[in-house]
Amino acid sequence: MTRQRASGFQRFLRLLGTIGMALMLVASAGGAYLWVMHGQASIESYQSPMRLQPRSPGQPSAPLVPEVVLVIIDGLRCDAVANMPTLSLLQKQGATARAFVHTPSYSQPTWTTLVTGAWPELNGAALLNAPDDAIRPIAPDHIFAAAKRAGLTTALAGASWWEKMIPQELLDAHFFTGSFKADGDQQSADAGLRFITNFHPNLTLIYFGNVDETAHEAGATSAAYREAVLGVDNHLHDIVQSLDLRRSVLIVTADHGHIDRGGHGGGDASVVYTPFVAVGAPVLAGNYGTIDQADIAPTIAAILGAPVPRLSQGVVRFEMLRTDEAKRAQVELDVAQQRREFAALYLASIGRGSLSETAQGDVEVAQSSMEVGNLESAFGLASIAADRIDQEVAQAREQRIQAERRLRLPVAAAAVAVPLLLLLARGGRRGLWLFVAALLTQAAYHLLFLRQGGLYSFSVLSGLNDFIIQTAQRVALASVVGAIIVVWRLIREHEGSVLGVIRASLGYSLLVIYLLGCQAAVAYWLNGFRWTWYVPNMTVAFVQLSALAQVILTAAVGAILPIVLLLAGVVYQAARSARRRLRFGAGS
Repeated sequence: MTRQRASGFQRFLRLLGTIGMALMLVASAGGAYLWVMHGQASIESYQSPMRLQPRSPGQPSAPLVPEVVLVIIDGLRCDAVANMPTLSLLQKQGATARAFVHTPSYSQPTWTTLVTGAWPELNGAALLNAPDDAIRPIAPDHIFAAAKRAGLTTALAGASWWEKMIPQELLDAHFFTGSFKADGDQQSADAGLRFITNFHPNLTLIYFGNVDETAHEAGATSAAYREAVLGVDNHLHDIVQSLDLRRSVLIVTADHGHIDRGGHGGGDASVVYTPFVAVGAPVLAGNYGTIDQADIAPTIAAILGAPVPRLSQGVVRFEMLRTDEAKRAQVELDVAQQRREFAALYLASIGRGSLSETAQGDVEVAQSSMEVGNLESAFGLASIAADRIDQEVAQAREQRIQAERRLRLPVAAAAVAVPLLLLLARGGRRGLWLFVAALLTQAAYHLLFLRQGGLYSFSVLSGLNDFIIQTAQRVALASVVGAIIVVWRLIREHEGSVLGVIRASLGYSLLVIYLLGCQAAVAYWLNGFRWTWYVPNMTVAFVQLSALAQVILTAAVGAILPIVLLLAGVVYQAARSARRRLRFGAGS
C-alpha cells in the first residue's frame, strides 16, 4: 500500500510538472509577444536625445558658385550607374565617391540626413518611415534654412513627403506630386527644369522615386529596375543640358540602395553604399573613395556660402573643391564652432559631462589665428579641433553604451546559464537527446532561411505579415527534424506512457525556446530591452526580432506536437503489430 501511495504521488508530481511545462510554453509565447510589441513601440516613438538645438546661426562665407542642384534618386544602387550613360559620363568628368549611409536605411531618416548632415540617431525623423499623416517638418537646422539665413533662394520638386518635411516658407518655388512612380518623376523633372531655367534658384533639390518603387516591386536586379534607372538617367540628361556648369554645381546621389530582391532598412553593402557624383566649375575631378552621407549637406552649404547646418555631423569635402585659403579657413572655423556647440548639448543630453579644455581651447586658438590673418594655421587648427570634438563625442557615446551593457550582462548571463545548468544537473540522458534535437532544429531553421535567400537584415522585411508567415513555415519544417529525433529516441527508450510522451514533447519545445532565448538574451545585453537614446546594432536587432517571432511560433507548434507524437506512436505500434502478425502467419 505504501508503495502504491508513493507511486501515485510520483505520478501526481509528474502531472504537475507537465502542467508547469505547458504553462512555461504559454508564458514564453506571451513574454515574446509583449517584448516584440514593446520593442516596436519604442522604435516608432524613438526621439533624438538632444532636446535642445544649437542656437548660433553660423557664419556665411563667399559662394563658390551661385547655383547648386541636388538630385536625389531614391533606391539607386552603386552598380546601377553602369547602366546610366549620363551619370557615367558625369562620373568621369567630376568628383565621384561612394556615400556611406547609417542605419536604419529607410527613406525619411536618410532624406533628413541628406539635408541636415545629422545621422538618423539625432535628426528627429521617424526611424521606420512615418505614415503620410504623421510626417512632421524636419526639426534640426538644414540646408534650406541655412540658405535662407544667407539670403539665398531655394526650390524643391519631388514627392509629397517633401511637402511636409520642408516648410513652404523656406521655398521660393516648389512642386509636389503624390506619385512615386514614373509619371511623378516626369512631373518633378518638368518642374525642376522650369525652376532652373526661369528662376535660377541658388539651391534646387529634385527628387525621383520610381527607381525605389520598381526595386520594391520587381527587385534591384530586374529588367524593370534597369528600365527605371534608364528613365531617370534621361531626366538627368535634361537637367545637365539646362545648367551652365561654369556657374553651378550638380550633385547626384541616392538616399539608400537595395538588396537584390528589393528592400532596404538594414546594413547590407548594396543598401548602405550609394553613388555620389558632383560636377561644376569648383569641383576637382577624381575618385574620392568613400565619404559619409552626412558630408553632403555641409559641403553644399560651403559651396553656396551658407552656414553649415547647426546639427551637422558631417565634414566639408574640401579635397573635392577648388577654393582659396581664406574661404577654407572661414568655413572650417564655422564647422569647428558648430561642433563645439553641438557637442556641448549632446554630451549634456546623454549625461556624459562636457568637452575637454583642450578641445575647446583648439577652437579659440583657431579663431585667434583667423583674426590675425594666419589662414593656414586657422584652417589646420580648426580641422584639429573639429576632429578632436568628434572623437570625444564618439568616445562618450560608446562609454555610456558600454556602461549600460555592463549593467545588463548579469541578467543576460543568468538567462543563458541557469537553464543550461538545470538541464545538465537534472535532464539526464533523455534531456541531452532532447537538447540535441533542439540544436538540430535551430540548425535546420537557419539552413532553410539561408537557402531561401534570407539575410539577417531589416532589408528583408517587406511587411510584418509576410515575415510572420515565412517564419511560421520555416519553424514548422524545422520542427519536423526535431520531432523525428524525439520519436526515434522515445522508441529506443520503449516509452509507453502518454504522460511520458507529452513531457518529452514539451521538453523538446522548451529547449528550442531556450536556444532562441539565448539569442534574445545576447541581443538584450548588446541592445537593451527597447530603443531609448541611440540607434542600436540593426543586425542584432533583426536577430532578436526573428528569435522572438520563432519563440511565439515554436510555442504554437509545441502545443500541437504532443498530439502528433502520440499519433506517430499509435501508427508505429500498429505497424509493428501488423508486422508481427505477418511473421506469425508466415510461420504457421
